[in-house]
Amino acid sequence: MDCLVHKKPFDPNKKKTEGIQITAWPLELNGEEVRLHVWDFGGQEIMHATHQFFLTERSLYLLVLNGREGGEDADADYWLRLIESFGGNSPVIVVLNKIKQHPFDLNRRALQQKYVGIREFVPTDCEDGTGIEKLRRAIERETDRLEDLRVKFPTAWFAIKDRLAGMQTNYLDFDEYRKECEQLGEREAEAQERLAGFLHSLGVVLNFRDDPRLTDTHVLNPVWVTSGVYTVLNSHKLAEQDGQISVSEMGGILDKQTYPIKMHGFLLDLMRKFDLCFAFGDDQPGRYLIPELLDKQEPQETAEFVPEECLNFQYHYPVLPEGLIPRFIVRTHAMSTGLPRWRSGVILQFEGCQALVKGDVHERKVWIFVAGPVRGQRNLLAIIRNDFERIHSDIKKLQPQAMVPVPSHPKVVVPYEKLLKFEDKGIPEFHEQAGDDVLTLSVRELLNGVDIERPRKRDELLARTDGAVTLFISYAYKDESLRAELDAHLKLMQRTGLVQKWDDRLLTAGEEWRRGIDENLQRADIILLLVSADFLSSDFCWQEEMERALQRHQTGEARVIPVIIRHADWTQAKFAELQALPKDGKAVTLWPDRDSAWTNVAEGIRQVAEEIRSKRSRARASSRRQ
Repeated sequence: MDCLVHKKPFDPNKKKTEGIQITAWPLELNGEEVRLHVWDFGGQEIMHATHQFFLTERSLYLLVLNGREGGEDADADYWLRLIESFGGNSPVIVVLNKIKQHPFDLNRRALQQKYVGIREFVPTDCEDGTGIEKLRRAIERETDRLEDLRVKFPTAWFAIKDRLAGMQTNYLDFDEYRKECEQLGEREAEAQERLAGFLHSLGVVLNFRDDPRLTDTHVLNPVWVTSGVYTVLNSHKLAEQDGQISVSEMGGILDKQTYPIKMHGFLLDLMRKFDLCFAFGDDQPGRYLIPELLDKQEPQETAEFVPEECLNFQYHYPVLPEGLIPRFIVRTHAMSTGLPRWRSGVILQFEGCQALVKGDVHERKVWIFVAGPVRGQRNLLAIIRNDFERIHSDIKKLQPQAMVPVPSHPKVVVPYEKLLKFEDKGIPEFHEQAGDDVLTLSVRELLNGVDIERPRKRDELLARTDGAVTLFISYAYKDESLRAELDAHLKLMQRTGLVQKWDDRLLTAGEEWRRGIDENLQRADIILLLVSADFLSSDFCWQEEMERALQRHQTGEARVIPVIIRHADWTQAKFAELQALPKDGKAVTLWPDRDSAWTNVAEGIRQVAEEIRSKRSRARASSRRQ
């Protein structure tokens, strides 16, 4: 950045960027003053998963490559795919750095055909200044072309932006932010919220008002956030502990003045928001696991999954992001308690079946092997696929290919979409080569082997989803690990289109959290109350969500189901007369087999959902007859 932004001579002794460095770069474009915020990311492998904090649309990207290690083609494809996935149609300048020291080139035409965001390739070398001025001109040109560059700001917004950009404090709660806005002339609450989101996109501040867990502190200094997260991820202590950390240990990792104790839980919650870590739960309160720091060694238990004896499934990726498997481990952690986890894989357990899920960045594949009773195999595979599909939907344009291995020849794989197309066209069988043999394969058998019972044709599936019973979950945040256990059992109902679940984890970026909760609570057909002592003592759960839920239950607009998850005295609660789950209202954590408790809960929810859908279908049929 010194050579490019500040025009300083090259310093060969300066250390490479560790973590992230944010630099303000004032420019003059066509007589107008413009300020770029340059975000310089470290290239260390451990940091790749954290880049999702900052890869956004409406940005200009510089992809800096060098030919020192000979992997420039693979690096270019990897990062261009990620930029396209997270940055949308943002323009990209590819910088071929240290070109004099390590000469190299790329297949430029092929890359531009594949990635339409590429605007230019610029060879550079800071040591003698090669290409630096050309790069500076390319940046100015593409900056001048950015769509949002000349969006009109109210005068007050400029003053607020400058005040926040220069603020000495590292964080503000939203009330303090609103006071700053009012002092500088912006008094409208909705405009204050829009501005916070806009400044987040610009990189002036970070703002996560969409997540109720982060409501106390909304407006953050980006350097403070990133330095804190990166310091945690690079902690030697954490590496020695295979990614396990307690809130009390944060003080030994972070500077106490910059990161006071009251903010340690917030940073961990921020990491949870981005699926970088998870809480162990009620059995180990205050302890977290960061899968990015797990041991890399694959455990011996993986040898027990023999492909010929398993139900198998695969995903093939154009590029497999470094953090994808750790993110999957976070999302499914409730099913891997007490089982092996490592940086590129995990073993899961559900209703008597086990699954091995592992990925390989270089092979660009994820393998899934499910062992156990046949019906249980399909259910567990459905849950795994559901989580991968959710992760894939968050990374636009990733477009992995789902593959179905042939049971008798697991090394032979058939694209899932190909099977769907054959079924749609009424083609019952097809031929596939397996070594020297040619196999005759049944489309229906292959699909039924990996799918639970549900419509596969898109129009039928859409119709089923449109008729799904909407489910709202109200819970205390201290019970998030138990909510995650329930999620695994609800995913099967989601997969078949019976229910459409909503909880605050589904709030989208930029969505006002209270409004999102209110709207989804109002439209829910079933409202689950996850009852515990913390739920009963939560003002928000008790006074707002539960009160409104019971009002809708009494008018017949929704069904409220209390789910007793931890022992608590709820006999005097307003919902005490409602039928509670699991059986006899015995708390889930008191059952000798927690899996059986959740199965009992899921069966009760399924019965109510089917009743609601059946009643809705009869009403529609009656309306059509009239």
